[in-house]
Amino acid sequence: MGLDIPAGTPDRGPGVRALFIVLLVCTTLMTLTRIVSKIVTKQRWWWDDLFALLSWPAEVIILSTLIAWVSLGLGLHEEFVEAQDPSLLIRGAKYFYVCIFFFDASICLPKLSALFLYARVFNNKNPALRIQLWILGTLTVCWLISAVLVTVWQCSPIPKAWNPTIPGTCVNTFAWYTATATLSCAMDIWILIIPVPLIWGLNSSLRRRIYLLVAFVLTYSVIVVSIGRMIATVQIIPKVAEDETWNLTTYLYWATLEGSLSIISISVPNAIALAKHPWGRNKNSNHNSNSNSSKLTYELNQTQNYASIRAGRTSLSGNSDKQVLVAGAATDAEMALGNIRVMTNIRVH
Repeated sequence: MGLDIPAGTPDRGPGVRALFIVLLVCTTLMTLTRIVSKIVTKQRWWWDDLFALLSWPAEVIILSTLIAWVSLGLGLHEEFVEAQDPSLLIRGAKYFYVCIFFFDASICLPKLSALFLYARVFNNKNPALRIQLWILGTLTVCWLISAVLVTVWQCSPIPKAWNPTIPGTCVNTFAWYTATATLSCAMDIWILIIPVPLIWGLNSSLRRRIYLLVAFVLTYSVIVVSIGRMIATVQIIPKVAEDETWNLTTYLYWATLEGSLSIISISVPNAIALAKHPWGRNKNSNHNSNSNSSKLTYELNQTQNYASIRAGRTSLSGNSDKQVLVAGAATDAEMALGNIRVMTNIRVH
């Protein structure tokens, strides 16, 4: 049963509802774009795709539940909702309790997707990269498990989490939210900077390297709202208990943006690949272009400080070398993002 809201009543509900609907549409469209791109460009499916697709239903549940909560008083002052129907506050708190579970998943699954993306794009024989990916993957999984466990048992007894009138105790919400938001933000920053030295070390033009850096930044641009949520956590969470249905809306802006933008950004490479697909182009011309530039090899000789670029198979000289391969033709090992594949090999003669 909906609330009877007189005209002129302060209400943030319509604004947050509009945001939730827009995010629901955008995440759905971007997920569909990812699927279509994989099918059209005939790229093989891998773990990064699985985690990206799993993050979508989690975000859908969050946004749908919050939209339903708006009809129960989210965005209105708590005293107004309580005056009309106190039970709506408990129902709304239950909705929020459910959302927290899926929020944890909605920001962790895209992290795992990004890590597996790096594992595909950059040759995993690079020991430094492999170690970073394992550390970040472990941290992400541990973060998710601990967040879920704390969410379940945040109060004793458990129902006190959505019904504050029940006698019992709860964890320090501010400390919990701040710790998880800070760690999540730190992991996002780390994930964002992983490809920077690898891309900047390419023996390519400055313009090309900048283009690739921008592409990877767009792939994980969620860091902007991740920082915003961390700031909102510090500023808003201490005030939530004073007027939950009103004050919580500001935090939910950032929380839903973070989860949704995570899903959208990790599918950017697939959207780029789909946009670059030769829709309606001359297939013969495209085939010839791919044949002529199917493989470009960039060699960086660490001991003699020179580089040679040739198409196809390349022979190397010197004591050690770093080889970066940017493939132009689609193969099973290639990625979206302009079919980029990077390999690092060390050979001693």
